[in-house]
This record gives sequence, C-alpha cells and structure tokens, in this order.
Amino acid sequence: MKHWYAVHCKPKQDERAEIELANQGFEVFRPRLRSRRRIRQRYRVVVESMFPRYLFVHLDDHNEDWSPIRSTRGVTGLVRMGGCAPVVPAAVIEALRARADAENCIDLQPADAFAANDRVLITEGPLAGFEALFSARNSQERVVVLLNLMKVTLPVHAITRA
Repeated sequence: MKHWYAVHCKPKQDERAEIELANQGFEVFRPRLRSRRRIRQRYRVVVESMFPRYLFVHLDDHNEDWSPIRSTRGVTGLVRMGGCAPVVPAAVIEALRARADAENCIDLQPADAFAANDRVLITEGPLAGFEALFSARNSQERVVVLLNLMKVTLPVHAITRA
C-alpha cells in the first residue's frame, strides 16, 4: 500500500531533489508559496517552498526500493523518528493539493481578503495612521479606499484591518 513520506533535503536544494526524484519515477509533491517580497525598493512576487528543505514522496511500503532516495542529488534522506519513517496522513497532502494551483503554489492571502466597506487602517505611506473604508481592488497590487470624503488608491500592502 502506498503512503506519503517526508524527505529532508540539503539547504536550498529542494527543487533539485524534486526534479531528481521525479526523474527516477517517484511521485513527488513539493508545495510552494507565492508571496510578495521587497527586492531593490520594489515589491515582487516570489515563489518559494512552503516547507523549506522538505518535500513529500509517495512510496509503496513493501514493493518499492527506497534506497535510491538517500543517494539522490539534493536529498539528505527520509525524515525518521526512532529509526522509522513516519507516514504523512493522506488527508494532509490532499488538503494541500486542494489549495494548490497547477504549479503547486498555494496563495495564503486570498484575493478577496477585504470586502466592500471593511474598515481598514493605512499602514504605509504619507497617509499612514488614517482609517478608511475598503472600496475595491483595481489590480493585483492596488486597492481603492475611501478616506473621509476622498477616494485614494494605494498599494495593497499599505493597509490592514482596523
């Protein structure tokens, strides 16, 4: 019977390990996060592992040879507890896969995090500290808020719930 197991990877080599294990015919799942990072004075969307240095592999308990995993480039070995590799519950993997897109990326901040007329606090820029009402999202990185009697467009990261 097949179960999911966690694989520990070498530093910054989880992508390499994923590719190498897949090339050997193993079913591999490495969930990723799409997040915004400030790089050189600009916010950029970066994709990184949800669990740095870890990925999941689907293995047959009795009919599959696990030994090639240890010698795979980028892999340290299977995660073990007391000499045994614990099974990762299938429900955990299914829940992660349900939230992932085609590239196995999971968006932790849904696009509809703010609803119309939610009270928000401006956290960045010249209007920081002012409360406003969320009006709309006009792009991936911009939102429209109502500030007193004035409508202002700000970067989405410049507000938080009041």
